[in-house]
Amino acid sequence: MRVLHLAPPPNEPNQITAHSFIDEEIAALRAAGVECLTLPRIETATVGDRTATLAFAAAQWARVPAAGLRTPREMFHAVRLETTAARVIRDCKVDVVHSHFGWPAGFGGTLAASATGVPLVASLRGMDLLTAPEIGYGLRRDPLYAAAVARLLTTATRTLYATDFMRERGIAAGAPSSRATLVRKGVDLNRFRPPADRAAVRGALGITTPMILAVGTLSKRKNLSLVLDALTRLTDSAWSFVIVGDGAERDALDARAASLGIRDRVRFAGSVARADIGRYFAAADVFVHAAVMEAAGNVILEALAVGCPIVCTDAGGPTEYVCDGDTGFVVPPGDTPALASRVGQLLASPALRCEMAHNARASAEREFDYGRMIRDVIQIYVDVSSARIP
Repeated sequence: MRVLHLAPPPNEPNQITAHSFIDEEIAALRAAGVECLTLPRIETATVGDRTATLAFAAAQWARVPAAGLRTPREMFHAVRLETTAARVIRDCKVDVVHSHFGWPAGFGGTLAASATGVPLVASLRGMDLLTAPEIGYGLRRDPLYAAAVARLLTTATRTLYATDFMRERGIAAGAPSSRATLVRKGVDLNRFRPPADRAAVRGALGITTPMILAVGTLSKRKNLSLVLDALTRLTDSAWSFVIVGDGAERDALDARAASLGIRDRVRFAGSVARADIGRYFAAADVFVHAAVMEAAGNVILEALAVGCPIVCTDAGGPTEYVCDGDTGFVVPPGDTPALASRVGQLLASPALRCEMAHNARASAEREFDYGRMIRDVIQIYVDVSSARIP
């Protein structure tokens, strides 16, 4: 089986794509025997490239959304990528195209697949489908992208979603329900596992009090200011709050922690290498995820796998991974008192943390094994490959 993956290009030379979790999926698929290809790096267009792209665009014009006419440069680049994809499909005898995040520009391989007759699988990951204009979130806020991804949803051989929350929104946006498939996420249970001595792992990070952890991009969508506000209600308890990640909200969060009088209890760890992230999860006593909107949340599965109780907001997908009262607690988005109450409940009861930690790991082993996710994806490749048009 030979699969061409279309995903945002890498930022670093040692990456396959711009997203580490997609890189890990591709590596696992390769280990399982799938030959995974990605597009070659595209340099400045030559005269031949321009001619080929324009000819391809003319042939596929009916599938190019009219909204794209307002941004010819962006349209040309997207169609050029689709032209390159079509060439790779033909030259390398690709069996299936698998696009991620609707890349490029919401087309997500629709033009290349149409031109070659190869089945197209499209994974809708979150920002490609969800929108929250009040915080500037969502690619579909752009008319070009919205028009292109609407066609992707209706024409892809199969669309994939990590949660029912996302699947329902895909169907609402035009994806036929018969071709919209739920593939629950998985986590590497060997890489993320409960520590033999959590206090020792925590101590190695220089933390001596119970540790609350948050991991993710520091953006308004992740709403870590809510966590800081909640923690001001718990200053009578011993705790340290570790934030792993970086982003546009870093300085604002730092200033907010200082203004709330808890800056000495908050550690900004910054960006942590993927190979080192496991020790932060293993050191944590409580994991918090306060997003205002979330498709699924890879970090939630990693917390489950290390046996860390979770307090998350009911912001979409996470509630399908966290069982309220069993592996953690679910609170309403933006509810500071509820978040503070649940975090405080876990800090006050080592026995409750231990019980939920056990349940969390059991849940990960029972439902979220990484190998199961990869097998599910491969089965979809097998199923759709019969749809190829000669």
